[in-house]
Amino acid sequence: MKKQIIFVADDFGMNSQINEAILHAHLSGNLHAAALMIGQSETKEAIAMARTHPQFQVGWHLHLNDSFPVTLEKWPWGASPARAGLSLSLSRKSCAIVQKEIARQWELFQETGLPCQFVNSHHHLHAHPTVYRMLVEVLGPDFTGWIRLGRVRFFQSMLPLLSTAHMIDTLFQRERKLSTWRTPDTLWGLDRLFAMKADEVRAAVSALPDGFHEFLFHPRTLSCPDTQCLLELKSLPMD
Repeated sequence: MKKQIIFVADDFGMNSQINEAILHAHLSGNLHAAALMIGQSETKEAIAMARTHPQFQVGWHLHLNDSFPVTLEKWPWGASPARAGLSLSLSRKSCAIVQKEIARQWELFQETGLPCQFVNSHHHLHAHPTVYRMLVEVLGPDFTGWIRLGRVRFFQSMLPLLSTAHMIDTLFQRERKLSTWRTPDTLWGLDRLFAMKADEVRAAVSALPDGFHEFLFHPRTLSCPDTQCLLELKSLPMD
């Protein structure tokens, strides 16, 4: 397999500023794909943007916290991914809530008519064993996209062994061993959330071996660091 690089933006549909930044980074920069949040304040706007630009890849950004649910008024665990994960580990009621929510979000994504190229999640909760099992059931054996379970790589040379990124990587690798779907070989950006740097991305891309590699971005405004990074990477050779 030759080297394949994909730059992905999360939170498409969360609000108009994010939508505008993501589309601008795609049209004027080097953004290849965006993960769509269902049932948020500007999901409909994001869907319209995606339909107008069919070359832009769209995936499903499952959300189970820090967002507006589609099957209930608010999350019982609030915005915290840690509380959400703990509730899923301890409470059958929480599991029932999440199972219903996952199924409904997937139904609503399918109703958009957009091809689902990949799946990931808000705060990476798809790597939770319970959530991952539910995703397998909902997506079924015919899903042909890929899922974010790449080996986490760091731009920084030294990170605490117990950092959040390391813990996410541990969960990713557990589910990666079980996955029958395609997964990236590496995932970059967890140590540069909302602060991606073009020089670091260029250096990482140039040193990568053959394989499938994902870089994660969070464009927030037209002038935020991640948007500007993607604009600076416009002319980056991808292989």
